[in-house]
Amino acid sequence: MEATARAGRRDTAREMVDEFAAGMEGRQAPAAFAALMWCRAVLSEADGDFAEAAGCFRRARTRYQALPRPYEAALAAEACGRSAVAGRPQSAAGVPELAAAAHELEAMCATWDVARVRAELRAHLGAEQRRPRGRPSYGERLSPREEEVAELAGAGLSNREIAATLHLSPRTVEQHVARALRKLGALSRQDLAVKDRKNSEPES
Repeated sequence: MEATARAGRRDTAREMVDEFAAGMEGRQAPAAFAALMWCRAVLSEADGDFAEAAGCFRRARTRYQALPRPYEAALAAEACGRSAVAGRPQSAAGVPELAAAAHELEAMCATWDVARVRAELRAHLGAEQRRPRGRPSYGERLSPREEEVAELAGAGLSNREIAATLHLSPRTVEQHVARALRKLGALSRQDLAVKDRKNSEPES
């Protein structure tokens, strides 16, 4: 249904959702009702009604949390944030949902999903909100971008996979990996995950 709606065949997608909803009448099917709420959110998103889409995704998230199905709940938070951002691009709308999704997905070690959500957050917040004017000097500390690259490299992604995820060139990723290895004193890419985590822990 979602693929149908995103392909522009909204009438067909709506018929699919109506048939799905009719078949669930009088039934106790919590997971199916959560999926139905997701489908209705996708239809609203396709129609350009982003406020309604965000509300439906939020209700789907609540249903998934109650099941519990944490991965689907996190994806619903991401979708809710995406819709809120689309509806109010000049505001902070959607940021709490996207941040929550990134946090929950990171706890589940869903590396690719975390990178996607963080990219959405960066795109929404904009460069001016992310860092002060001028190019900051991080010395022997990892820059935010180096931390991202180190995290993905430590998770086993290749330079090309990291480049595709973060929208960088493979050469740039190679340079970030080299700097992260040097700064953290890591002996291998696999060692980056442990070193980066220890480097990010606040001092007691």
